[in-house]
Amino acid sequence: MPSPDENLVGSEKAKLVMPDLAGAIALEDNTFARAVYQSLASDASIDAFLKKSRSYSLKERRWKLPRNCTRLFNGDFYTPVRNIVSSIMKHFWKDAMTQGTRQVVDTHTTDLQHSRSDPESHKSRPSLVIKAAGSSFQTPLPKTGETVKAVGFSNAASCIEIRCEGDDFPVEEQLVRATIYARQIFIHQPNRRYVRILVLSGHHLRVFHFDRSGVQYTPPLDIHEEPHTFVRLILGLSSPNESDIGLDATIFWLIKNGRKIVGGISMRGADDNETLYQLSRLEPLFCRTNICGRSTTCWSVLDGDTGEELLVKSSWRSADRTSEHIYLRDAVGIPGVVQMVFCEPDRCQTLWYRGRSLAPAGFQNRLETRVLIKHYGSPITGFTSPKQVLWALRDAIAGHRALVKKGTLHRDVSIQNVLLGKPGAEPGDRGILIDFDIAIRYGADGIYPSADVQIGTRMYQSVMVLSTDEVPYPLPHTHLDDIESFFYVLANIIYTFDHRGISQPLGYELTVWNKYGHDAGCLGQLKRGFLLDDPLHNSISSRWPKEFLEVFYAFRSFLRPIAHQKMVFTFHDAESRASDWQKLIQSLDDHYDFVLRLFDEGIAALERAETELVGVTESVPPPTQTLPQTPRAPKRSREEEEECDSQLPQKRPKTPRPVRNS
Repeated sequence: MPSPDENLVGSEKAKLVMPDLAGAIALEDNTFARAVYQSLASDASIDAFLKKSRSYSLKERRWKLPRNCTRLFNGDFYTPVRNIVSSIMKHFWKDAMTQGTRQVVDTHTTDLQHSRSDPESHKSRPSLVIKAAGSSFQTPLPKTGETVKAVGFSNAASCIEIRCEGDDFPVEEQLVRATIYARQIFIHQPNRRYVRILVLSGHHLRVFHFDRSGVQYTPPLDIHEEPHTFVRLILGLSSPNESDIGLDATIFWLIKNGRKIVGGISMRGADDNETLYQLSRLEPLFCRTNICGRSTTCWSVLDGDTGEELLVKSSWRSADRTSEHIYLRDAVGIPGVVQMVFCEPDRCQTLWYRGRSLAPAGFQNRLETRVLIKHYGSPITGFTSPKQVLWALRDAIAGHRALVKKGTLHRDVSIQNVLLGKPGAEPGDRGILIDFDIAIRYGADGIYPSADVQIGTRMYQSVMVLSTDEVPYPLPHTHLDDIESFFYVLANIIYTFDHRGISQPLGYELTVWNKYGHDAGCLGQLKRGFLLDDPLHNSISSRWPKEFLEVFYAFRSFLRPIAHQKMVFTFHDAESRASDWQKLIQSLDDHYDFVLRLFDEGIAALERAETELVGVTESVPPPTQTLPQTPRAPKRSREEEEECDSQLPQKRPKTPRPVRNS
């Protein structure tokens, strides 16, 4: 039998799925495999199939598979297995097989291209693929110059990996290979709730089940001794009912010539009535590529009554976390914060798909919530002027303040979670804070959430949060940590773009931050150094107007003593620091007032500079076309123009002094 395409353990492809394997659960018995598709076929119907099947020997009570690979022509173990799987599907899913909506395909020599987010060289060769057609599937999109491929991860209901008896195929290799296939199916089919992969080694089979809680897999199951279970597993993986194979049927597409041409999402209201929203784009606006976790997916949709573009966001939270829709409900009517239109909380949970009523040890249940929210502009990185950056951050910070005063702390302020407002947005909505998946209640009854370096986006975490595991008495996560995160959003923009919004090479500081981002303590030390008075390198500062940079420098000056004071507090126990710490936290309004005033003055300074620049430009008469007999006006020399430019105002705007807390 030919060897697989490669040994995957330790490969680049394996590294991409390692985070999804961290909580892998090895089941102790085969209860899950036996029960998961029990309802798809009765014992009697399976007995009838086995009795007349040419693929099964009632006399020997075994499937008609070679007992060893030495007797196989060219070592081909794939064809006998494919024939058995096909015979099961033809008997039970006759209509689907006849219509071509389900088919088992030998792909052990076919390269299935991985997603565009992976390196272009990444491909896989599952032994068999159950090819599907329907409202969630489409044929692979060929690359330029390539012919259309009949099968890929975009139209795979499932994969079956096969090895001969006696082949060296340890469970670690099985797990990595199955996870690579499952991840690609999740990416190519963004309405997937779970994926199941079969691995057949000789006559022993394992079921690998993947969902947003991770992976669980069964012990080896003898397909000769348990033919009923084997049949049901094949039926489950090839079912014409898309819900059986792990798809969310409330997201669907119209298919033409094998490709999606239009789609829709159905949402169910509190009155149990359904509303259909048309997808304005066939693919998600945003979709995470990992299997395990929140797995946030965002769809752009159109309101059928108004034509307004809205956003449907689905995410899977840990069962011990408060649903995002609770915080979004509190945010209704607050400028600078994403506005929720409607929600479907707790639509389903991963525990349901694992065939259990009680969670096994090590399992973290996740619940899916879907929210319909207003659609805004691009992420803040889509800015086209310095003033647009300050507008967006200023209004997002003001929205953050209003939520904090209502008892909600965001905890994940990052460059991805600040959007530009819609074109022509009113002041207050020129920047929008989004994504409250890990928000938390804040300040009620004097209780503040513990800081956790695992919560938030590492690049934008505060010095104190990054140092949580390095200090004897960590502080709670407060509004000041989120304000510091806004500063790192500003810093990231300054280092990553120029004033026109054009990407630039990273400066030294951010390059080092990225290099040591895996080490929270080290990154915290780097950021402490960044908060010092050192001016930006000319290669960075030359990209931006001085009025804009004044905001950066004043913001940093405000944060420096606060960050230092917080770090001092971490070396004193809660009782000895209580009084001083309370003074710091209770200065909330002073903190926000200063930061917002700083942005307002920066915006005003930029506007003054624009006005004065326009005035200078208008004072210079444009060149005119004159009649031949009329003398031409003398042309300005370059020196005169430079002298004119030098007259632009250079005065540094007055910046309020930072509030210092003792």
